[in-house]
Amino acid sequence: MDRRNFLANTGIAAGSLLFNPLKSTGAAAKPANSAKKKLALVGTGIRGVNMFGRDLINDYGEYIELVGLCDINPGRLNFAEGYIGAKCPTFTNLVEMIEKQKPEVLIVTSEDSTHHTVIIKGMEMGCDIITEKPLTIDENKAQEIYDAQKRTGRNIIVTFNYRYPPYRAKMKELLIEGLVGEINTVDFHWNIDHSHLTRYMQRWHGYKEKGGSLWVHKSTHHFDMVNWFLNSEPEEVFAYASLDRFGKNGIFRGDNCRKCAHTDKCAYYWDITKNQHLMDLYVNNEKHDGYIRDNCVFRESIDIYERHSAVIKYANGAVLNYSLTGDTDYDGYWIAFNGTKGRLEARIEGYPEKSYAEMTFTPIGRYTDEKPRIIRVDYSRGGHWGGDPIMLDKLFKAPDTPDPLNQQATLRDGIMSILTGVAARKSVETGKTIKIEDLTVLKPQAKRI
Repeated sequence: MDRRNFLANTGIAAGSLLFNPLKSTGAAAKPANSAKKKLALVGTGIRGVNMFGRDLINDYGEYIELVGLCDINPGRLNFAEGYIGAKCPTFTNLVEMIEKQKPEVLIVTSEDSTHHTVIIKGMEMGCDIITEKPLTIDENKAQEIYDAQKRTGRNIIVTFNYRYPPYRAKMKELLIEGLVGEINTVDFHWNIDHSHLTRYMQRWHGYKEKGGSLWVHKSTHHFDMVNWFLNSEPEEVFAYASLDRFGKNGIFRGDNCRKCAHTDKCAYYWDITKNQHLMDLYVNNEKHDGYIRDNCVFRESIDIYERHSAVIKYANGAVLNYSLTGDTDYDGYWIAFNGTKGRLEARIEGYPEKSYAEMTFTPIGRYTDEKPRIIRVDYSRGGHWGGDPIMLDKLFKAPDTPDPLNQQATLRDGIMSILTGVAARKSVETGKTIKIEDLTVLKPQAKRI
């Protein structure tokens, strides 16, 4: 198909096989004599009990068996076992669970700072790994995971569901097809609204030692997207960041929202008692590990940032201008690829009212008489703009289905995504440009092999 015809067929119809091959090829059919894959879940927080717990059992029970749940909090474990409905043993000790239940795959949804410990021990005991992003929170832990994978030969998949929404698959197709030519620069600016940012400030995410800062916990999603779109890897990073509203900047503070004397004048007061699910999962189990879900957003110990800006040079010569802004009441982003043949741009709301996403291609006039055009792609049903079901189908229903867009992220993908955030964090702290090759043994590739 030539480029004009390719672009004319916009929407789900164009490249539909690439958007969700499971629905197009019949590859999801499960052989009658095939055994269920044995999985175990480590970390029974909100993501664990829902997306990789109850939803997994309800939607993929024909293909997988959840043989164990593990968490350091016995009360949360007890709630998770009933809520998920897996009817499997629970453990507070990872080694004991693996020895007794012998899972083939560990799903890791624990606190970010613990990922490396769980992943390495799991691989050493013979498990493959499916881990939530970020892979880990710093370069030393990333190197440890890399070394352990080389020793054990086990497989690691990082669940970058941001690669899977149909309109992002369409964007990837257009870039592969050469619509904009050679990409020179990328503009990528993401905004999270105050309610979104507040949840980070209330939880363990508010500490660098727990989540690596939002440069790692949140932006790793965005850096992976650009790495994937460019099919290249970051080379060096220079960044700025600041914490201006939350943490020690507050004029008052309390123990947590439930026990605060300032609820009538705090713009960020949140009544967790109105959410029974969070009460059952977190508040009722605080006595076991001291974890507070509705912490004060003005506690002085918060050390992450609200505003983030970075310039990232890629090994293929492209430059990314990036920002993550939390001090706003807008939730959404815009991204643009500027190339030798034109510009491809998309603006996406975080909570879209429309049933479709739009991209605008603006050609460079001296090369063509083609007019600017809008490319529309319908959202598909499911979380994260329809990306979650597509990713989960590939993981659990038909793992051998072709992956022509390389949407399933590897260990190297996971490492390169967090190293960009780690480099940005180091740049903020030192005021220097940070080279990716100085962080681990991995050297940036101009073109991903």
